[in-house]
This record gives sequence, structure tokens and C-alpha cells, in this order.
Amino acid sequence: MVTSLQTLKEQAPAIFATKANPKMSSKYIFVPSSDIIEKFHNEGWDVSQVSQTGKGLFSRHQVKMRHGAIPKVGDSIPELILQNSHDGTTAFSLSTGLHRLVCSNGLTIPTSVSQSFKVRHTNFDMGEVRRLTDQFADKLPIIANSVGKMSSRILTLDEQLDYTGKAQNIRWANGQKPVGLTLEEILQPLRVEDQLPNMWNTFNVVQEKFVRGGLEYKGPKRMTKMRELKNIGSINKINTELWELAETYC
Repeated sequence: MVTSLQTLKEQAPAIFATKANPKMSSKYIFVPSSDIIEKFHNEGWDVSQVSQTGKGLFSRHQVKMRHGAIPKVGDSIPELILQNSHDGTTAFSLSTGLHRLVCSNGLTIPTSVSQSFKVRHTNFDMGEVRRLTDQFADKLPIIANSVGKMSSRILTLDEQLDYTGKAQNIRWANGQKPVGLTLEEILQPLRVEDQLPNMWNTFNVVQEKFVRGGLEYKGPKRMTKMRELKNIGSINKINTELWELAETYC
């Protein structure tokens, strides 16, 4: 695997849970993430990144996997994203994502572009893994088409500002936008590769800053730094909604 076993245990211990949270009812079906990962590994999938919200053996966790035989989509590597928990906070699911090489940024693709894979919680066998691998590959042309449309759509500055303003409402849905943070500061590219004002670059610039944080701006009293998001659910929600918003400009 790309990520070592020790790293997996340190960053997402819930992957290795052997039973569900004792508080769960007898009807709850325990799905061991480690077993599913091993099945995919046997079919050529390698773990590239793991994360976990909260501590312990039952919390929500996410595993990203890549397959060497699946080609890149533009400047990004397709990924299969497994999400699970053992305390009922999230259902076991598999969805598609992209890892952008120029910035090592991870994106979750909305179901409007590529539907999440439906997975049985019982009798999950090798045939199921192969079926999902084929289904994943079949979705790549749809994903590539969406990325291509965004890459070819050149935006005016007013359109970029309009997208960023609407994106702020997604990032700060509670209405508590950072005082002093301007749209122009959010739009400022972090690297040369993102300077072309197309929809793909604009989406990625905004998404990276909203998720990773680190952007310094002049607040009411002092310089302030935007915080990084840590919650898996919040990150995926913002990812998909920013993508869907970007598609409305194409």
C-alpha cells in the first residue's frame, strides 16, 4: 500500500475496529473497514490517504484509494473514497474523487456527476469489488467531460468575483463570514498553474483556501488566518457544493 500500516493505525484507528460501538442496537450491521480495504488492495487498489473525525475505534473515518491502471483526468488522479463509522454517525459508502497533482488537493465529486456506489453491508465479496472497480472506470468519461468544460470556460473578473461571493455563502452557511476578508484575496492564485482565469482553476483556488485555510487577511483589529477544516463531513459537503456551483457557469 502507498500508506504504511503504521500510518493507517495512527491517523485513523477506527479502520481497524473489530466490533461496533457497544451502544449500537442488535440490528446494527458492523462493516469492518480493514477487511474492505484488503479486498480492494487484492484487486490493485492502494491506499493514498486516510483521515478520521474524532478519536477512538468507532469514529467516522475516510480512506482514499488509487488504482495504477486507471488513467489521470486532466491534471488529477481519480480516487475511490471509502467512508465508514462504527457508531452510527455515517453509513458505509464509496464515492469518487480527484487528487489534483499541482497542489496535492483532494476533491469529492458530487453525485450529480458521478453517483455514489451502493454497497451491500453483508456478503461483500471479491465479485462486488470487481464490479465496483469496473463501474468506477465507466464513470471516468463523465468526470473528464465535467473537468473539460470547466477548463475551457474562461471567466471575466466579474464572473470570478460572482462565483467567489456565492462560494462564501457555502463555506460560511451560518452567515458569519470573516470580517475584512475580500473576494480578491480569496481569488489570488497560490501558484503559476492556477493563473489562467478558467472555471477549473477558479474552483480549485477557492476550494483549496476554504478547506485548507491558512489565508492571512486584515481583520477588524489584527491580521487573522483562516482556519483549516478538519471535519470529514463538512469538507465533503463544501467540495461537492462548490463543484455543483462551478458547473452552473459552464
